[in-house]
Amino acid sequence: MSDVRLGFIGTGGNMNRHLRELTEIGGTKFVAFCDIVIDKADQAVTQYGGKAYADYNQMLASEELDAVYISIPPFAHGAPERAVIAAGLPMFVEKPVHMDADEAKEIAAEVEDKGIITATGYQERYLDIIDKAQELLASRRVGFFMGYWMGGMPGGWWREKAKSGGQLMEQTTHEFDMARYLFGEVKTVYAVARNDMIPNTDYDIEEASAVSLQFESGVFGIMFSACFTTNGLRRSGLDIFCEDGSLEYHLRSALVLSTADETTTWNPQNNCTIEMDSTFIEAVRTGDGSAIRSPYSDAAKTAILSIAANESLETGLPVHLG
Repeated sequence: MSDVRLGFIGTGGNMNRHLRELTEIGGTKFVAFCDIVIDKADQAVTQYGGKAYADYNQMLASEELDAVYISIPPFAHGAPERAVIAAGLPMFVEKPVHMDADEAKEIAAEVEDKGIITATGYQERYLDIIDKAQELLASRRVGFFMGYWMGGMPGGWWREKAKSGGQLMEQTTHEFDMARYLFGEVKTVYAVARNDMIPNTDYDIEEASAVSLQFESGVFGIMFSACFTTNGLRRSGLDIFCEDGSLEYHLRSALVLSTADETTTWNPQNNCTIEMDSTFIEAVRTGDGSAIRSPYSDAAKTAILSIAANESLETGLPVHLG
């Protein structure tokens, strides 16, 4: 295959990151950009070439594509993916892949049934320090972990629970996914939250939450999230406690093993977003998706975990998965 011909649905901030990385990787041709705000699609065309569309169905019908990238707000997922599936094209879908559990399951089943190559935006799975974490944990018993995603409050649709799913769906999903990647599937979820930290708010999402996760493996953990901090405080990652010490994963920046004898730190030597995008492009080129670490069917399980946490917040009851 010559250059992989790509179409893009959504041209916001996340997509621009992919466009930069894909440009660096090479071996692709940006054929078409679609955005409901046509001016944004036009801007992408001005920078990268191709043709602008406001309707993804028209783009899919008009252009000869090898694959499609979808990077849209959480509430917009569903119909674009089904259109790409109907076209029989491989697709890369940014997280979270859906806000509805049944819809996510249906799309996952459809791509699996049709053998469509898919990838999703959980780039941390491609970090070399996560490979190291798996190696270190393979010989250790994990008792429990604490996870974090703490920072400030983004604007726009992010602040509307019905559109973003809140922080658990939009940000903490990365650490939910990493916990699944390291410890396996979750069987029970229970969540609590508050949103009375900041007066005169213009949002309806939780400002702080804690989610208890019980895994089928016996591991359990608590995931803390916060978007109320206004002093620049940021903390994201996992603190994992084993029988002989602890393993700290600092979001995309470091892995620290602490035992009674020593402390060892590893820093990433690879760009996980480039690894993620290049793996998808190579899968499209060869027709072999086996190297993709987060296909749609797996990412759907992470979305369902976030959905379950939100359900627990609403009902005040544990949610049992599986």
